[in-house]
Amino acid sequence: MSNPVGGANGAGSIGQIDLSTMDLETALMMVQGERVKLLDAQLQNQINEVQKRNTEIAKLNDAMNSLNALAGLFKSGKDGATKMKDGGIPDWNKAGTENDNRYNQMRDAMWTAMGEAGMDLNTDKYQLKVNGGVSDVTKGSIETAIQAIKNKVDALSNTQQMDMTRLQGMTNKRNEAFDVMTNFIKKMQDSRSSIIGNMR
Repeated sequence: MSNPVGGANGAGSIGQIDLSTMDLETALMMVQGERVKLLDAQLQNQINEVQKRNTEIAKLNDAMNSLNALAGLFKSGKDGATKMKDGGIPDWNKAGTENDNRYNQMRDAMWTAMGEAGMDLNTDKYQLKVNGGVSDVTKGSIETAIQAIKNKVDALSNTQQMDMTRLQGMTNKRNEAFDVMTNFIKKMQDSRSSIIGNMR
C-alpha cells in the first residue's frame, strides 16, 4: 500500500527523511526511529549539563576548603577584623621556617582554587589578596568569601536537583519511545511472518 505521511508543513517528510514514497508501516517506523534519535540527543545534552554543574560544584568546594584551611589558622577568639599577621598564627612571616612554607602553599592553593572556581579574589565585600599577599587579609574577609561560595553551591545544588528530575523524565520518555519502536518492529515482523506462513 502507498499511504504518504504528511509532515507539519504539508510535505511528506520528517527531518531529512522523505516519507512520501514509503508504505504506512515503514513510515511509522521511521518516524518513531527519528523520535528516539531526537530524545537521545536531548538526553545527552541534559547529561552534559548535569556533569558541567557537578564540575562547577566540585571546584567551588575546593575553593571553600582552601579558605576554611586558612580560617582555621587564626587563634581562637580572634574577631573578624583581625588580620592574618595578627591572628596568633605560629611562625607567620618567618621566612624559611617549615610553617611559613606551609602557609605560602596554602595561600597559593587558595588563590588557584578561587580562580578555577571562577571566584574573584577581591570584591566590595571581601579582600583575599592585599598588597600582593594575605598577611593583611582579615578573618572576616575569609569568612565572607566562604559564605559567598556556600550560597553559590546551594544555588547550583538546587538547580542540580531540578536537572536530575528533568533528566529522569527525559530518560523515561526515551525508554518509552524505544520500547514503542521495538514493539512496532516486532509486530511488523510477526505480521509478515504470518502472511508468509499463510501463503505456503
